[in-house]
This record gives sequence, C-alpha cells and structure tokens, in this order.
Amino acid sequence: MRQIPVDMNRVNLIGTGKAAARAEYVELSDGQRRRSGNQAKDETTGMPVWVVDVLVDDPEADRAEVVGVRVSSHEEPVTEKWKPVRFRNLVAVPYADRSTGRVALSMRADGIEGSRPAENKPAAA
Repeated sequence: MRQIPVDMNRVNLIGTGKAAARAEYVELSDGQRRRSGNQAKDETTGMPVWVVDVLVDDPEADRAEVVGVRVSSHEEPVTEKWKPVRFRNLVAVPYADRSTGRVALSMRADGIEGSRPAENKPAAA
C-alpha cells in the first residue's frame, strides 16, 4: 500500500483533546462489514489503534477541517485542546471508499511528539 509522507513543517495541526479507540471490523460471509465490538489492533505491532482528532489550520481555507489520525499505542494518546500537535512519521494513505467509490485519505502516525498518557476519564453516564 502506497504511503505519502506528510511534512510536519508545512502543515499546522491543532489539538481537539479528543481521541477514541478505533473499532475493529469483520467481514461477513455475504461480503458486508460490521463492527466486532473489539478495539482494532495494529497489524505489525499488535498494539491498540486510536483515532486522534485534530483541526487542520489552513489560512487559505474557508472552513475548518477535522482530521482523524490513527496512532498505535498501549495508552490512549492525549492532545492539549487548541495547542499545536506534531505527529511522528505522519503519512497519508490513499484508498477507495467502498460506499462512494471515491479516493479518500487515511492519516496514520507512529506517535505524537511530547505526548503523555491519558489521565483516567470519568465513566460516561
């Protein structure tokens, strides 16, 4: 699969403070896909995969864009809200969206520079 490196010196990403476990999907016998109820694991390392939401700070854009970046980590990655975020080895991976047939991009990184583990969050009610 082709990966396109992203130059972190040319893009400004702003933390939202949001991250979530990436769901694992299974393919059914009829070809459909559904969530398994488990967290996805990195195929190479076996570590849990998280999706970290960041805002793309583009002065030429009319509207803000939220991008989810996949990061493999034993601990939930943390970004500070409204603070710049720098990912290690950020890449864009093009793929064909099954529902629309359009080319889309998936963003992946090896980690977050200067990140710290998530503090215990209160359980959702």
